[in-house]
Amino acid sequence: MPIDVLSQFYNALAGHDEKALKDIHIPMSDVFYVREKILQDTGVSYSLDHVERAMFLEGHIKARDVLDPTRKRSWE
Repeated sequence: MPIDVLSQFYNALAGHDEKALKDIHIPMSDVFYVREKILQDTGVSYSLDHVERAMFLEGHIKARDVLDPTRKRSWE
């Protein structure tokens, strides 16, 4: 399930939905950069959640920076 952060943000903003706006998880910029580098090098497009989770499991980012850090993903 891809995460479209920008669409979530604009929908919450346009709908004047303060709760939805607060609930949006925006990954660290490093996650976006790593995801793009993987795509450029391999041609594989992973979801932001996949890249973020992998970076967390490898110790590159902390649990507080991950969406649902204790939830296992199907690919693990």
